[in-house]
Amino acid sequence: MTAEFLWINIPLMALFFALWVGVPMWMIFKRPDRAPQQTRTVPAYLHDHAPAGMPAQREASAPEAAEQRELVEAGR
Repeated sequence: MTAEFLWINIPLMALFFALWVGVPMWMIFKRPDRAPQQTRTVPAYLHDHAPAGMPAQREASAPEAAEQRELVEAGR
């Protein structure tokens, strides 16, 4: 009787172990994370925020940016 339970449990253990290992591996191979640095989400600590008490810097408009480039190129 004990030997019968042993031989019944061995295939069940093999099936359980195969599922335990196989499902996560299948998920990894199905959708690999090839380039995590190119994801669209950015952690909050990497955002450009002005420190408390400091005014936020605004981006230069297109004409101002062109004028700044001309000044920099003229000063070579």
